[in-house]
Amino acid sequence: MAQPQLRVTFSGLCLFDFNFPLRGPTLPTKASVLLQRLTRARPLSRVVNGQAEVLDQHFPLLEFNLKNWSPASTRKANFHYLPDDSGRMTKGVCLLNGDDVTIHPDVNPDPDPEKPTLNLVTSAPPPSAVPPTGTALETLWWMVTLDDVFPGNPLNPRIRKTDPASNQPTLARVTLNQGSLKTRELTNSPCTIVGPGISSFNRRVGTAFGLEVYCQENVEIRMKTMRNGRMETSKLVLVSKDGSDIEIGISNMEIDRFIGMDPADGPRALGDFEVFTSLLTNPITGLKPILLETSPGGSSGCCGHANCLSASA
Repeated sequence: MAQPQLRVTFSGLCLFDFNFPLRGPTLPTKASVLLQRLTRARPLSRVVNGQAEVLDQHFPLLEFNLKNWSPASTRKANFHYLPDDSGRMTKGVCLLNGDDVTIHPDVNPDPDPEKPTLNLVTSAPPPSAVPPTGTALETLWWMVTLDDVFPGNPLNPRIRKTDPASNQPTLARVTLNQGSLKTRELTNSPCTIVGPGISSFNRRVGTAFGLEVYCQENVEIRMKTMRNGRMETSKLVLVSKDGSDIEIGISNMEIDRFIGMDPADGPRALGDFEVFTSLLTNPITGLKPILLETSPGGSSGCCGHANCLSASA
């Protein structure tokens, strides 16, 4: 029987902060996934039909299959969703509000923080890989970087050094220091950078990314949160059923699908990519660069998904 894996899917407005530049000569071995505080609707600089686009509320969420939940957990779901044919809910969701999240599989519960072993590939896929599959799809070459969109304007160091909290720019943080990080989904069409100046950027980009970590039977998701000046800790323990993989999702997105609404029922901002400008070292005023799919109909960043972005130390 194959060894089970924890499979984590990241989607939405997430920022991957790597310990080495994603395009540099040294491959990253660690990343912090920063989930920005976007819990209030806000106007964007992009104007459509004479009106500014509005970014709906986004919430950092961790979803898991209820069948994998273990009573050893001290963290329960904030709410359940997705009923089966009998009406029994199948998914649990934890709201990440000030949480610092780490992943601990039973095969390597406490990895050495000085020797992280996150594995990834950043090489460009061969031109013949159309559509890209296998390693041609999984490479992080598809991940857009801050330098692609905002050249010479890196992540503000204070963002990196500040712990997540309900009153901070980063509402949640997930540390990745083991396993394999891969691209999972791409836009259907190439994207370009729209805004002041001219950009030569023109290619498909990643909209969802996955982490794969081997385990034996279970994985412990540890969460630390500062509440009223006191550090609180909790753990979400997920157990493999019959040797099958454990799957979770971590996102920073609208809450529609979790409450049974079709995301297509409401308008989606095309310019939501601009929210990352508030995390930059040098503020941008006026019209802000955004990433847009070149074909009509793309929404929420690109192709119906809000986009992840990467930064580097």
